[in-house]
Amino acid sequence: MVERSRKHLLNLSYMFIFIFLILGGSYILIPKFGKIIEDSIINDAVIPGISQPLNNLRKAILFKSSGQDIKYIFQNPSSRREIEKMFSLFLTPDVKYAYILYRDKDGKLRYLLDISLEDRGRYWQKFDIFNPEWYKVFETKRDLIIKQELIDFLWITYIKPIVQNNEVKGLIVLDFSIEKLHEIKKIVRKIQNALLIGISFVLVSFIVSIYQFFRYEKKLKKMYYDPLTGAYNRLFLYENSDLFKFYPFTVFVIDIDHFKKINDTYGHEIGDFVLKELTKRINRCIRDNDILIRYGGEEFLLLIRANPVSPEYKKNILNLAKRIKNEIEFYPFDIENIKLKVTVSIGINFYEHEKSIEEAIKHADIALYSAKQKGRNRIEVYNVALKVSEKNINVIKEAVEENRIVCHYQPIIDLSTITAVKFESLVRIITKDGEVLYPNEFIPPIKRTYIYVDITKKIIEFNKKILQKYKDVEISINLSAMDIYNEDIIKLFADMFEKDEASRLTIEILESEEIENYDVFKKQLSKLQFIGCKIAIDDFGAGYSNFSHIIELNPDYLKIDGSLIQKIDVDNKAYSIVKAIKHFADDLNIKVVAEYINNREILEKILNTGICYGQGYYLQPPIPPEELKKFL
Repeated sequence: MVERSRKHLLNLSYMFIFIFLILGGSYILIPKFGKIIEDSIINDAVIPGISQPLNNLRKAILFKSSGQDIKYIFQNPSSRREIEKMFSLFLTPDVKYAYILYRDKDGKLRYLLDISLEDRGRYWQKFDIFNPEWYKVFETKRDLIIKQELIDFLWITYIKPIVQNNEVKGLIVLDFSIEKLHEIKKIVRKIQNALLIGISFVLVSFIVSIYQFFRYEKKLKKMYYDPLTGAYNRLFLYENSDLFKFYPFTVFVIDIDHFKKINDTYGHEIGDFVLKELTKRINRCIRDNDILIRYGGEEFLLLIRANPVSPEYKKNILNLAKRIKNEIEFYPFDIENIKLKVTVSIGINFYEHEKSIEEAIKHADIALYSAKQKGRNRIEVYNVALKVSEKNINVIKEAVEENRIVCHYQPIIDLSTITAVKFESLVRIITKDGEVLYPNEFIPPIKRTYIYVDITKKIIEFNKKILQKYKDVEISINLSAMDIYNEDIIKLFADMFEKDEASRLTIEILESEEIENYDVFKKQLSKLQFIGCKIAIDDFGAGYSNFSHIIELNPDYLKIDGSLIQKIDVDNKAYSIVKAIKHFADDLNIKVVAEYINNREILEKILNTGICYGQGYYLQPPIPPEELKKFL
């Protein structure tokens, strides 16, 4: 917006020079040009610079009024203080008076709030009560600038109407001090003189003066807005969190499905276009007083002012969510001859019992995670079932804090000698009652949370102690793609393990897990290989098995997926696939491990394929760490 104003002013400068050349300093038209200049300053600079920040204040007032007459919120001391705090951002040496008015039942203008920087002033000092322009705002419902030439102390007044249900409920007013605005009048006179004597550099000083005058508004806009999409940013949410207390509203967390693939496939410029277009489409679906925030990356937060008394309230909210989802899904995003089909997942929380906006967002995020777990491109509402899941998360969190994360170890057996050559580290949680929880019971609900990262760090620390205690033990640790992308996890390995210890570590990665950027993934793995770790591809054959990617990752081991091994004694196709994987690995000098050897028949089939390493309950179930010494 500031950039646009600067362009307006630059174009204005060219216009003045052109007039000078054409008119040759005509005395007759100079006063008229002076008025044109003066009006251009007001309309091209003042309006764009101050309108949007005042619009934010207007939204906050409407948000707090919740459909009631706005004068009632100013009778509440707490609400009044919150509005005063926001309004005070506009107070600068250039603003003489700042106040909010309403019209009483007799049609007279009355004060609701006055936060003027200097003296509060008298009623007649601040505006000409007989000026009909004031009352036009109630008809046009649009912003207005009034030149108050009948009042000695002021020159212009900026008015922002507070419109609710198509009716003006009040006026937000800023009066600019005569001292600053006299400078603008002086600049106008200088420009008039420049037209007479041809001094064009005066125009430059004019532009600089206007730019300095509106630097404050530029900073205010930068503070609260995302520069790419124009939506609010996180700072707006945190700075105004008190406005969301004790008032009913609904929280949406909206996440673009597979956005990273869009960036990786088409580039970041296309990704940025998607973010901007998505913001426009959401804005088309929502009301003026709803609040859209770019929460981070491809995730957006939407706060909907609620009316829980209405029986249709929840139904209307769900209809809005469907409208947003359909607006994005059913109309392709067109750019540079590319038609992109974009979908979103939406988590909703009605914010009925939460104590803070942070808690409400967390619950909406849990609902979003549920939507993604169920296949994406869907809407989920936070409910009792998800509340139970959250309770389980708290149990897991306590286990992390109380150091009840342990590892058990399942041997990987050399099938030619039936001896353990390596041990796979398998995480467990010990409950307060002594019960053992397995990964499938606690990993899914925490996968996107910081608790998951904390557990990964606990596993790494636990295995560090085992490697220190048993100098001949080799261990494999399971890491997800999310762990590999996490720079803190990679750094933890580099900082924690000595070279000898790292050489006895194998990192197992799920082949079936979605890896969104192989170049970055490969770079992260190379850091682990550099410190001495070996790499194993786990569950090989479970996904689509992109062989070119496997070659690029340069693994030391392939662990064949259990779904193939478990059928190898009864399914000839499974047997053929396992043999083909073995031949492929042999050609690349990669060792092969057969998992899930759970009976003798499977073992015999595995031996027939020539696979040298095996793992499974038939060979040896997982053991607690204190039993490792039996295998040494």
